[in-house]
Amino acid sequence: MVSLGQLGIAEGDARVYRSLLADPSAPVEDAAAVARLAELGLVTERDGGLVVTDPETALSELVKRRISDTFSEMRHLASAWQDLARLQAAARAEQVETIERVDDQDQVGQRVDSLALQAREALSIHPVRRPPKPGEQLPRALARLQDGVRWRTVIGLECLRDPMVLAYCTALHRAGDLHRSNPAPLQRMVILDREVAFVPTEPDRAGSGAFIIRQPGVVATLVHLFEQTWAASADLEPPADPLSAVERQVLHLLLATDKDEVAARELGVSLRSYRRRVAEVLERLQVANRFQAGAKAKELGWI
Repeated sequence: MVSLGQLGIAEGDARVYRSLLADPSAPVEDAAAVARLAELGLVTERDGGLVVTDPETALSELVKRRISDTFSEMRHLASAWQDLARLQAAARAEQVETIERVDDQDQVGQRVDSLALQAREALSIHPVRRPPKPGEQLPRALARLQDGVRWRTVIGLECLRDPMVLAYCTALHRAGDLHRSNPAPLQRMVILDREVAFVPTEPDRAGSGAFIIRQPGVVATLVHLFEQTWAASADLEPPADPLSAVERQVLHLLLATDKDEVAARELGVSLRSYRRRVAEVLERLQVANRFQAGAKAKELGWI
């Protein structure tokens, strides 16, 4: 789930926004935070007061803006593939060490597998993923995930329509190679330990060779692209709603009932038990009161 921080909203600004959702008329001392929220479209100044944009509308617009920015950067970076050949010709001596071209696809796969067995982190983007071959096992390197190795993979949403691909990706995801899906046009890449990157020599042709890049500036740019794509992608298996049936009932009573005594009677528990359960729900939401609970629960999709 995309957080407010991923949408460019600072933690302090998010607290001001949640406070205004709870009570738009409450005085706000942090004028700078209000100005930043207004710039993001979360609040509007009108008739000397503040009008707060509801979370669903505001956050939808911010997500769209973030995705648009990500796509724009992806297009800019995609055009850089054409410069790789010119870089190789212009700085041949340096590129012997930092950019290597391998045209044989099998050799590329062997190089990736060999380095992945030693890598502490693997970042990859696969627009299309083939179904596994009969009897194909999960990558050997996945066995190292229990030792603190971190793998993350973004795949094209369309390829998940194949049940075999979905099952294979889910198995990888549950084994520790965390997967997210993205409906946008994607460029293939594999980045290991943020030090070496594999990108296709011909991005739009399946089965092409790869540039193996160790030039720090180029690798850092590719890592940045991966992180933006990851942030704009959806979890393959979104986390389940953590609330039990009783906790969900407490949350609804908390938001619908002003008096704890009435809510406790409706729940069929003592006032003390009800308040204890309210405190547990507020702790899960990491908020201080019922007004903040409503805003946070809606933001998380719990109500």
